[in-house]
Amino acid sequence: MKQLVKLTLVACASVLLFSACKTQEMKTREEAEQKIYVVSTNDMHANIDNFPKMAGLIDSLRSVHPDLLLFGAGDNRSGNPINDRCDEPGHPMCELMNAVGFDLSTFGNHEWDGGPIALRNVLTWAKFPFVCANVTFDDTLRMPNVYPYRIFERNGLKIGVIGGIQVGVNGLPDFHPKNAGGSHFVSLNEVLPKYIEELKDCNAVFLLSHCGFEDDCETAAKFPQLDAIFGGHSHTRVEKKQIVDGVLVTQAESKVKYVTLSTFTFRNGKIVDKEMQLLSIKNFPKRNAEVQKMVNKFNSDPYFCTVVANNLTPVKSYESLGCLMTDAIRYTLDADMSFQNPGGVRYDTLSARPMTIKDIFALDPFDNEIIAFTLSGQEIINLMQSCFVTDHGPIYCSGCSYTYKVNDKGEMTDIEVTLENGKPLDLNAKYNIVMNSYMSSVFNYKHEDAGRSTFRTSNDLMMEYLSKHPEINYGKVSRVSEK
Repeated sequence: MKQLVKLTLVACASVLLFSACKTQEMKTREEAEQKIYVVSTNDMHANIDNFPKMAGLIDSLRSVHPDLLLFGAGDNRSGNPINDRCDEPGHPMCELMNAVGFDLSTFGNHEWDGGPIALRNVLTWAKFPFVCANVTFDDTLRMPNVYPYRIFERNGLKIGVIGGIQVGVNGLPDFHPKNAGGSHFVSLNEVLPKYIEELKDCNAVFLLSHCGFEDDCETAAKFPQLDAIFGGHSHTRVEKKQIVDGVLVTQAESKVKYVTLSTFTFRNGKIVDKEMQLLSIKNFPKRNAEVQKMVNKFNSDPYFCTVVANNLTPVKSYESLGCLMTDAIRYTLDADMSFQNPGGVRYDTLSARPMTIKDIFALDPFDNEIIAFTLSGQEIINLMQSCFVTDHGPIYCSGCSYTYKVNDKGEMTDIEVTLENGKPLDLNAKYNIVMNSYMSSVFNYKHEDAGRSTFRTSNDLMMEYLSKHPEINYGKVSRVSEK
């Protein structure tokens, strides 16, 4: 009996010792694991009205993860005249980003919409740095607060973040060339190897990119040394975890509708797991009261509330709004046809209601000069084909309608244009054409006439057109169709 008790006590002691060792092992493993949290957003386009809810969401996340990093992947401006056309353009967005506590931003192409001096002002106001590895500035611009990368320390870990921006075939990002003014760009792929090497001692290396989701996936495949790419430019909503050659690639659509929460788990200083969640701003129930006060103050300018026309039916397509814009330019300048690039139409919908000055500037935040051309029918076809490739979509028009096909190379073919009078486009005839100066500067197509300025801006013409058309009805207007 005594022997049995003794054996039982030994067995119990062994179980307790094993359990204690297991608990200690789990505790040691947990202590060795560390987590880094990153909240990223992109293409906010000055949608300041969503900032109070975003700030409320960030506040809640910081209450749980006080050391989280908050990044913006570019295009902070262009889309809301309250920000873009105030006395100090860009100041409202910069102040709101300061208030929410952004740690870092990269440049988007639209950061140049106000020209280099307006950009320099933003860099001066910002309480956070900007990173962009593939841009340099003339010394005379005195651009502050810009670096190719930044290093953050969280929980004893070093996190390197490189910035990068898309560069088009003309050697510039997608902005009006006149706004470059001492800014110089190279391909991001040219400089990434250098900066990845400089950050090799970091526990993680991230890319904050304004290059578009497809390009980001290609970059991830070329540079698997990266741990994650927080992207922008293409307005892609990435809802589920995307891993490309081990690199997490994210993007959160646009206009402060979402943010992405990415979680990186480290063990012994190495990443062992990557997760992401797309979080809705609209569905978050709380607002930050102080940020709401700031937004209310920015929105209090009565000028932008001035009614210019009444929109009779809801408009639910970019093309319908493009038709409105081209009609305004063509009728006011008495041209045969007018054209608008799809990327220049910034409203996706317009409800049935009084239309204000704010709506006009939000629909067309660029307010480009209008250029007149004399083009042959064939040159018009060339223009349409150039737009399809350069601006990634069919050109919007007034004075005509057209159908087309797309070949295996993604090129526009079999274009059939019908004029407003019902006759087909004559390839040899000459027509009076008007378009904005961005198109005339960027689109590469064969034509003879160099163009001439009308000395009028697109929004000036829109104001005049609406003053003569106090009621508009574009809800079902469509002039372009793919065969």
